[in-house]
Amino acid sequence: MIRSMTGYGRGKSSGKICWEVEVKSVNHRFLEINVKLPRQWIFLEEKVRNFVKEHIRRGRIDVFINYSYETLPVDIKIDKSVAESYYKKLVELKEQIGFEGSISLSLLSMMPDIFKTEQQFPEEEEMWTGLKEALEEAIDGLIDMRTKEGINLWQDISSRLDIIQSRVETIKARADALIDEYRKKLRDKVKRIAEDIELNEERLEAEVVIFAERSDISEEIVRIESHLAQFKAMPDSKDVSGKKMDFIAQEIFREINTVASKSPDYMIAKEVIEIKTELEKIREQLQNIE
Repeated sequence: MIRSMTGYGRGKSSGKICWEVEVKSVNHRFLEINVKLPRQWIFLEEKVRNFVKEHIRRGRIDVFINYSYETLPVDIKIDKSVAESYYKKLVELKEQIGFEGSISLSLLSMMPDIFKTEQQFPEEEEMWTGLKEALEEAIDGLIDMRTKEGINLWQDISSRLDIIQSRVETIKARADALIDEYRKKLRDKVKRIAEDIELNEERLEAEVVIFAERSDISEEIVRIESHLAQFKAMPDSKDVSGKKMDFIAQEIFREINTVASKSPDYMIAKEVIEIKTELEKIREQLQNIE
């Protein structure tokens, strides 16, 4: 299936952490992936990149990841070194002022920075499971949009291939008639130049044969038709790609240039110009195909 390189997708997951993922893609010669991930989750970036590579072959891909959560388990940690420092200072103060009371645990617990609370986030694999859910939904949306755009692109390209095929048929018909026209023109030219001289039919036919050999474009036409057939079959190919189609377009361009250089006929030259114009438009569209 032919896919465009431009598209957008969005996904969201549920769970302890709610992940929100947006994926945007534009044209690029290769695959370039940019992941915008909160700094504390940077360890998940490689997993995101690998997931995108499994589904996208070409384009500049921007992945924007955000998260939110309502409540998470809280872990309370005790900084023993801070508690010990407070205790030593309190003992020192007690001795200096002659205080006879005991230093209680309740007193220490009121000192700042002894207790620290930390939210307990899920383990990496659990976090990746939720993020993957949102990422998969976003990538599916992106591919769906790229596929729809690819269908539109192919409809335009296919119609231009039909135009090229029609003009190739015109060139074939013109090339078949060209030999007879050349024979007639050569005969008329000889008669005008030397009316009293008897026309040498063998010499005339020899000249016609030389002309036919020099202007023979049958091989080029066969190759062009073969390339066109291959091009039209590309949507059904497993390895369809914009690069491969562009290569075929270049081959058609090369063959049609040879046709133009071999044939001295104005009508064929005119058809060649029209074919090259359509090829240029096709190649512009191919720049958008994955």
